[in-house]
Amino acid sequence: MSTTNSISDGGNIVEGEAVEEIYAWIDQIQFSRPKRNIARDFSDAVLMAELLKKYYPRYVDVHNYIAGSSIAKKIDNWATLNRKVLSKLDMKLSKEVISQLANSQQGVIEKVLSNLRAKILKDCNADRDSLYFDHEENGRGGKNRDADRLGETVRSLLNPDEIANRTVPRQVFTKLKTELQEKNETIHSLNHKVSHLESLMKLKDQRISDLTAQIINPQESSISSKSHLLGSGLPKSRNSKV
Repeated sequence: MSTTNSISDGGNIVEGEAVEEIYAWIDQIQFSRPKRNIARDFSDAVLMAELLKKYYPRYVDVHNYIAGSSIAKKIDNWATLNRKVLSKLDMKLSKEVISQLANSQQGVIEKVLSNLRAKILKDCNADRDSLYFDHEENGRGGKNRDADRLGETVRSLLNPDEIANRTVPRQVFTKLKTELQEKNETIHSLNHKVSHLESLMKLKDQRISDLTAQIINPQESSISSKSHLLGSGLPKSRNSKV
């Protein structure tokens, strides 16, 4: 991906280390096609839709954005993304900026990505504050652990090499937490059923052993009795002959 030392858009400048952080962030994200030149790569809005899908999945349907080479198609994709997604995130773009993006104007996409990155960081901080409130009853230790985990996800965005692909918005966290709880409950229920079945198997094994013993023991007793009678009768018959 090509880089520059400073990016200017309408008097606002993204430069130096901030630019490199944006490129590093984008480089660690997997897209549907390889990245070569950031301005051209994002010009049809497809990669932007994929990026937004990772952080705000409920707002984005990537199938609405089809890759295209014509300026008209690129503008149409950006206009759709602007209306359906960016406006809901308070990041609505002007027609002028959309035209600049579609024409791969240098520096424009970096500014848009910089604003998006700031938005994601802001939402992560809001999620952390919300977790403090939601888990007050769980005690200080639980709150600290939740805050540490969210702090880690925020740092992963600032330093993608530290922890890649782990920053998620609150709705994703809540959904995953609910799914995990449901799966844990299912596992607990299955474990209970397994324990019950194991108990039944033990009872059946014991019953089989008891029945087997009842069948074998009378036979052994009968054989023992016959042997005793035969053993005691033979000497008497011999003595009578003598």
